[in-house]
Amino acid sequence: MSSLEVSGNPSPQTPEDHLQSNTYWFHIFQAMVDHELAKLGPDAFAVYCVIKSHCNLKTGLSIPSIQTIAQKAGISERQVMRKIKTLEAEGYISKTRSRKYNEYSLTEKIAIKDSQGRPRALAHWKYRPAQIQSTVEELKRMLRHKQTVGQDIYIEHLHIVQSQTNIGFQISPADLENLANSNPAIYRTLLSIRSSIQKRNSTEE
Repeated sequence: MSSLEVSGNPSPQTPEDHLQSNTYWFHIFQAMVDHELAKLGPDAFAVYCVIKSHCNLKTGLSIPSIQTIAQKAGISERQVMRKIKTLEAEGYISKTRSRKYNEYSLTEKIAIKDSQGRPRALAHWKYRPAQIQSTVEELKRMLRHKQTVGQDIYIEHLHIVQSQTNIGFQISPADLENLANSNPAIYRTLLSIRSSIQKRNSTEE
């Protein structure tokens, strides 16, 4: 009986592949998408997202290079530098120079509205990824208690919007006559406002 033998080095055992996924995520407030995205434009928003994705969890500082931002945002380095200036002007990021690279810190901004959806104030704070949940809870407490300064949050007054029925002015005939001589433009504006109010009141009646 004949037999066939095959000799040779046994193939090395292939190690089992380990599947991995990057589950790191960062927060984008819907308020920014609703009210700022159209103004900033897609390129500035992409730059903002790249910078935010590189933030240190504890400090909130981000140090991606201009080249890295350009590659991940899909735009040129020159465009990146322009969009960084846009984000700085809008108060979303601040940039400092540290050794050989730029260091970015981010500011979160959320408009505060009344029950009728009218803007009343602006809440802002320094972005710290690890503290985002506690910061949101702090903002909710501040709004409940009508506070403007918290541990990490400052609510900046924008403007008060009043109902038309609460808006009015009083001026004597003599003062009105003097105003006609001293500042005709304001005089005509006041007469126009008074006429509009009278028309509105007569319509409501």
